[in-house]
Order: sequence, then structure tokens, then C-alpha cells
Amino acid sequence: MPKRVLVVEDHAPTRTVLRTILESEKADPLEVLQAGNGEEALKIAEGGNVDLVLLDINLPDMDGFTVCRTLRSRGLQMPIIFVTGERELKDYKAGREAGGDSYVTKPVSRAALKSLVSLFLAVERKGPPKPGEAAE
Repeated sequence: MPKRVLVVEDHAPTRTVLRTILESEKADPLEVLQAGNGEEALKIAEGGNVDLVLLDINLPDMDGFTVCRTLRSRGLQMPIIFVTGERELKDYKAGREAGGDSYVTKPVSRAALKSLVSLFLAVERKGPPKPGEAAE
């Protein structure tokens, strides 16, 4: 079963470019889901098995930091990579503080994006232990 990547980006042409890059991987095909705003992203991420999120910071209804914090507060542990045009150190730090795993700036290199996504999808992540389950 292919891994599922959620692309959260309000600019439709950029969403299409990111999807095309991700779907071009022949060795490990990916299923790419798309959201144009934060609310839609939260519904998709909470409603299904999402293995990784590519998240823009500037969204029309809420910023990407809020989306990231909300996903983390709801116990979702998939890797979250900010893909944004924001290049200031304060944005990078805000992304880390919100629970993001990595941060890349646009325009993103095709090879760099594919490599970063492959890296994060290869690492098995576990959420917090369930009640009554011993932590490893």
C-alpha cells in the first residue's frame, strides 16, 4: 500500500507542482492528498491514515503553525514538513516550536523535496504510549 502524503497549500498551481514531484517517484509510489486551507487539512489528517504532511505557513483561514499545533495536540505524530516562502529565522523557530519536523523554502528543489520526504517516510514514528501500555 502506498504511503499517503498530505499537501496543504492554498495556491493551486504550487499544490499541483508539489503533487507532480511526489507522484513522479517510481520506486516508492505515493498517494498524494491535497488541502487548500487549514480546516480541510485537519479534517483529512484526522480522518484517514496520513503518513506525512507538507504544510504551507500562509493559509487563508489559519496559519500553518496553528495547523501543526492542532495536529500535535490531537496526538497525531506523522512527520510535518513546512514548505514555505518564509525565509526568516523566526519562522523556522516557530515551526519547530509548533511541532514541525523540518522546514524547506520555496522554490523547493525537486531532488531535495523527494529526498526529504523519503527520509521522513523511512523512519517509523510512534506516538505516546496508550494508557496501560509500557513506554519503550
